[in-house]
Amino acid sequence: MKFAIAPLLAAALLAPSAHAALQGRDLDPAKAGFEAYYDTDLNISWLTDFGYVAHSGFDADARLSWNDAQAWIAGLNQQHLYGLDGWRLPTVSPVNGSSFQLGSTNNGHTDVGVAATGTGWGTASEMGHLYYVTLGNKGLCTPTVLGSDACSTQPGWSPTAKNFGPFTGLTTFVFWSGTTLPSQTNQAFYFYAYYGNQDVALKTQTYSAIAVRDGDVAAAVPEPGAAALMLGGLAGLGLRARRRR
Repeated sequence: MKFAIAPLLAAALLAPSAHAALQGRDLDPAKAGFEAYYDTDLNISWLTDFGYVAHSGFDADARLSWNDAQAWIAGLNQQHLYGLDGWRLPTVSPVNGSSFQLGSTNNGHTDVGVAATGTGWGTASEMGHLYYVTLGNKGLCTPTVLGSDACSTQPGWSPTAKNFGPFTGLTTFVFWSGTTLPSQTNQAFYFYAYYGNQDVALKTQTYSAIAVRDGDVAAAVPEPGAAALMLGGLAGLGLRARRRR
């Protein structure tokens, strides 16, 4: 496997968490580009294709209930995607470290609403951290000290002025998290990449889904069968190269 560090755009470099970085991981030597990116801040690996739920053939329009999103993840693990299991949906934890606060704010002080560029909800929201900190995007509302002020569209925000970095298929989809609301287990958190907002919804709603994995996939040990196939493919490539010479 080959590894390379994807350059961060200026917005991310100027953010408070300037050490955040995405490192490309080549999980399929037969294809160009990186199939995953390791997030050094969160210590997780993101699947590069945020539209993979459709591109994998699971659901053509990439709109799933929460339970179906979990079934899609279970299928990735059952098939050992890229020789690995442990794939999951991104998670949300309370920004105050103890319990979810569902009052909407525009500065990331509660778990619902939008947040500030470069800050987000800290590391409590994996999707929020990627959007606001690593990629340096703006939310719809201008952050205020109080946070509960009426939403005033933030200067520079627009539906098209977004940095999605190396990821494909992100567009403006709404993505499920894997986190259920403890007080209402029929609801789960989601993140909307259009406005940059985080909220909860009934699990029967239909949103999209993305896959992440704990740790660095570069350090993961592939399943024996997948590793054998990969080694066989590499050996075949080497044999063809020798024949050309």
